[in-house]
Amino acid sequence: MSLEARDILRKLRGTPIYIYDTFTKSLIFLFDSKQLLYDIIVIHHVTLNNCINNGKLYLNRFFLSLDIISEFPYESIITSKELVLLIGKVQDQYLPNQPASKKILADNILKPDLTRSFMSIGELARQLKGDRGTIRNYISGKSTGLYRNQWKFTIIEIDSNNT
Repeated sequence: MSLEARDILRKLRGTPIYIYDTFTKSLIFLFDSKQLLYDIIVIHHVTLNNCINNGKLYLNRFFLSLDIISEFPYESIITSKELVLLIGKVQDQYLPNQPASKKILADNILKPDLTRSFMSIGELARQLKGDRGTIRNYISGKSTGLYRNQWKFTIIEIDSNNT
């Protein structure tokens, strides 16, 4: 299927999602479908549904809505690349709700483009579809070598004074 046909089908069948930035109080991006949102900003479907259905802010900053909101009168639409950079910057500064959570850098030795940081062992385990206990053993040094022969984990110290 051509990219143009995919775009047309996405607009016809997809659920549009509006992303608002609560700092600038403006609409910053419009996704044609949930799947496109999952793919571009790598958000878990449960998180997306919690943000949409319960009004929770994504990363304590972004409001996700199925409708246009008149209380946010400004539009400063950004490109998808700018959105990914903004989300990444906010994720780096985001402190989780669980104070005991450990931010972890998952470094892929075989495919460096898969390297990224996670806010908790649980988030890392969900993304890699692995077991939290096993991953915890690799992080603590009880298991040696690389996880699945390609992942090296490092705990990133979170500076709580930088909030």
